[in-house]
Parts: sequence; C-alpha cells; structure tokens
Amino acid sequence: MTPTSKKTFIKKVKDITISSTIALSFIGNSAMLQSCGSDNSNEEEYEYEEVYTKGIKTYISETSKGVFKITNEKEVAIDSSVAIVSYLDGKKDSLSPKVVQGLIDSEVKSNPNTIGQSHNLSNALLFGGMGYLLAKTMSPNYATYRPDVNGIQSNKLSSKSDTARHRRNHFYGSRMMGYYATASAFSRSSQIHQSISNSRTTITRPSGGRSGFFHSSSHSSHSS
Repeated sequence: MTPTSKKTFIKKVKDITISSTIALSFIGNSAMLQSCGSDNSNEEEYEYEEVYTKGIKTYISETSKGVFKITNEKEVAIDSSVAIVSYLDGKKDSLSPKVVQGLIDSEVKSNPNTIGQSHNLSNALLFGGMGYLLAKTMSPNYATYRPDVNGIQSNKLSSKSDTARHRRNHFYGSRMMGYYATASAFSRSSQIHQSISNSRTTITRPSGGRSGFFHSSSHSSHSS
C-alpha cells in the first residue's frame, strides 16, 4: 500500500553521545518510507538534533597575580551561560561560551604539555563548569582533559582497567578541586554538572532552516 504522506528523517550529528540505536531506528524508518513509493519529489525532510537546555554561570576571581579560582557556579538556561571574571585591578569581564572556547583552545595549542599544571585563567575555565559545558556541547575533545564528562561506565570495578580508570578519575577530580576557592563551591559544581548532563533533549524539525520544533523528548544521562 502506498502511504498518503512520505517523510524522510535526516540525521545530523550534533553530539557524540547520540544513541546509535535511536539513529538506526530513524534510518530504518527512512528506508521503509522510501521503498513504498518511487516518487521522491514531494518528500518532506526533517533534521534530528540533540541539544542541552541547562547551562552554567561561573564566577572566577584572580586571587593573586595570574592565579584564578572559581568562587561560585549557578545553573542557568543554556543561552544564559557566561563566565564572570574579576581581576586584581578591579576590572571585570563577562565571557561568552564562544570566547571561553577560544581562550581554552589557544591554551591547548600553545601549551599542550602543561594543561592542568597552572592556575591561569584558561585552565580555571577548562576545569570548571564552563569547560564541562563545552565538553558536552561545542568542544567534545575537552573530555580528554575532563574524565568526569563521561565518567566510569560501571560502579563495579571488575577489572584492572576499571580500577586504573577510577584512580585516574580520582586524580583528575583532586586536580579540578584545586581550581575552586572552597570545597563547598566544588561540591555545588558537581550537582550542576549532573543537571546539565540530564538536560539533554532530542528534537526534530523541518530541514532547510525552517523554524519550529515538531518533536522533543528528553534523554537522561547518568554521567557526571
């Protein structure tokens, strides 16, 4: 039987954590619909995308010359994410995620062997909440420096590799704590990171730049 309407779903990967099972499901539907008819001229195309709805507002202060500490972090809507930086001379900056990304990328390019070994602004941004958010969204390669982004897949350490991963994550966790002014600030950040991770949502919408979401469903993640 020929279906009265034919829709082709086009998968556009926006996040490396997209479930391959979901992807195959969409591809399978596409193939089935295409096989039911030979005329493709009236097909309506849709885009499949994953987004995060929660973001972070990070407060960073220069505590001594060239040394920066995260004093507080707050959960905000994704489009309100910002890093507020206070300097010793009284100057303040509001850095958007794109600007933060540029600063971190420059640091990684210029000093690849000293990432995480200094307390300059770029490292504070990378190992704070903004770095976590970027690793989840715009810069998945930051997970190389942030094991907490993906976390340990199982709570049961069943092999030497699991044990080594646990020790490595503990080491990096201690390092990241050093970028926070207080233990309480670091503790709050962990809760916010979990909230960001759990805010991942799947949407579909018409392709070709047309606005309007046709479907939205949230996918909880248990990574940190």
